[in-house]
Amino acid sequence: MKILFIDVDDQYLLGLPPGFEQNGCEVKILKDIVEEELEQLLAEYQPDLVFTAGWTKIHTDSRLKILGEMVEKYHLTHAYWATEDPRWTYEWSLPYIKATKPEYIFTIDRESVAFYNRLGFKAYYLPWACNPKFHRPAEPIEKYKCDIAVVATAGITWSSYRRDSARILLKPLVERGYNVAIWGKRWDTLDPDIVGFNVDSRHLRGKLSYLETNRVYSSAKIILGFQNVVTELTSRTYEIMGARGFLLAPATTAVLEKFEPGKHLVITRSEDETLRMVDFYLEQDEKRKEIALAGQREVYSYHNTYEDRAAQILKFTGLRQVKSCRKR
Repeated sequence: MKILFIDVDDQYLLGLPPGFEQNGCEVKILKDIVEEELEQLLAEYQPDLVFTAGWTKIHTDSRLKILGEMVEKYHLTHAYWATEDPRWTYEWSLPYIKATKPEYIFTIDRESVAFYNRLGFKAYYLPWACNPKFHRPAEPIEKYKCDIAVVATAGITWSSYRRDSARILLKPLVERGYNVAIWGKRWDTLDPDIVGFNVDSRHLRGKLSYLETNRVYSSAKIILGFQNVVTELTSRTYEIMGARGFLLAPATTAVLEKFEPGKHLVITRSEDETLRMVDFYLEQDEKRKEIALAGQREVYSYHNTYEDRAAQILKFTGLRQVKSCRKR
């Protein structure tokens, strides 16, 4: 089975491509969409499946138009993973689908499956996951050590549950002067009138390479895990736990459905509870390590890896039954 994976973002490249390879498939990665290069590659490589995901910097209107034309010209089996659902379905997912003409749509939002089905697409639920070969403990380093860490991009409008997450998890800690370090874009332009609180510049650490995230998760005592919607888990939920980070998350439906609080992670329902949890667990080194280890084992063991996700894709597309996968 030959798979052409088109993306440039490390978060995607370190996820499903290794997962497909672990399922015995040959994977070629293309990091841009240039007409001549893509056409030559398609003619020579003749992939069984073209897989694309998300909305990253290569997804311009002109590039997506080229991809859609190549899908039609070469009668490609194209599968798209809509990782911006449900918040950006109309702004990003649907324009992407219209331009690139995927035969299969995978979405991180369960409720979006029926929506795509009604539009006539073959759609399936495919949540985020972790890659145990990358999302794993790293050696702690001094510049990332802190009591509490946040790795997240600040919202612009904060119109989703992400704002509630920030208010429950982060607001009480920065207002009380805890040792919180924040990595990510746009925090320096945070609008307190929208999110409901301000963040002093002393907490800000700027942008962080995705390749460095495991070091933060392994160096901080507690990691705050924002959630975007109450019914689904963010990618960082799996990644933090895979790296054996100690995760404090809001008590959403998805968190409670997937994990056992106090065993795999800890949860909070309010600002006051956040303060109590942080005060308690900052003094409990061994308990933090115990919970973080159990969380790592949970996401490694129970169908939460990209090897599992890739197997699902092969099953849903029917490609696993068409021919046997071959190793490179």
